[in-house]
Amino acid sequence: MSFEISRSVTFGQYLNLDSPLHRLDPRTKLLSVATLMTALMICRTPGGLAVGLLAAMIIQIAGRIPLGYTLRGLRLLIITMLFLFVFQSLFYQALPEETIWHWWLLSFSWAGVLQGSLMVVRVVLLYQLTTTLMFTTTLMDLADGVEIMLKPLIRVGMPVNEIVMTLVVALKFVPVLIGDLEQMIKAQVSRGAAFDQGNLLARARTVGATLVPLCINALARAEVLTAAMHARCYRGGQGRTKRRMLTFHLADGIALGVALALAVGAIWLSRGLNV
Repeated sequence: MSFEISRSVTFGQYLNLDSPLHRLDPRTKLLSVATLMTALMICRTPGGLAVGLLAAMIIQIAGRIPLGYTLRGLRLLIITMLFLFVFQSLFYQALPEETIWHWWLLSFSWAGVLQGSLMVVRVVLLYQLTTTLMFTTTLMDLADGVEIMLKPLIRVGMPVNEIVMTLVVALKFVPVLIGDLEQMIKAQVSRGAAFDQGNLLARARTVGATLVPLCINALARAEVLTAAMHARCYRGGQGRTKRRMLTFHLADGIALGVALALAVGAIWLSRGLNV
């Protein structure tokens, strides 16, 4: 049995490609993604999500990222998407004349199937926007962009630099912990552990034998990181300077305008025309 988990997890990875999307300011990408994600959460009709699909296609082409690489991470979300589809389809309360089958709280209708399908499409588009942002922006650029955007909150006493640093460390730990988990699973399999055999309780015990050392290893890494930050005299963001200053260019304004137009168009089709 193969346990190549790191090949299926692409979240948090950066692809060093020379594309127009890579050259944009991180604040532009953050604002554009936030705008499109908000529009996708508001849209409830096929027309609105179709505009979101158009936006995802434009971003995919502008980023020059292989579509297969983007969709690779969806393998781990298939069960989640299937659960969302079934849940939305069976618990959707359609009109009585549209209901094909009904029992207690459960019902089946083509309207429920449509809503379940739209839910799956929404999840895929949200995943695509998030991963594309990570593929085209380094963690340090993301940290600088978020810190600059949240800088006004310093006046109310919020430790912006510490929050951003925690976010960067958490994202940086994702591929590291996945690599550790993959090594531990392979070590357990070489010792005769069977992760795909037995009942649910037996499988839970096998997985638990792997998660416990993984958590201990993560705490040890966190302790080493804390000691390293103290050794480098890290005292938060007070008095810290930036090696590179972020500046907006014409391309950033165009990209942000296109994202805003697509978001408004999606909401208009969904709410205004109800398409």
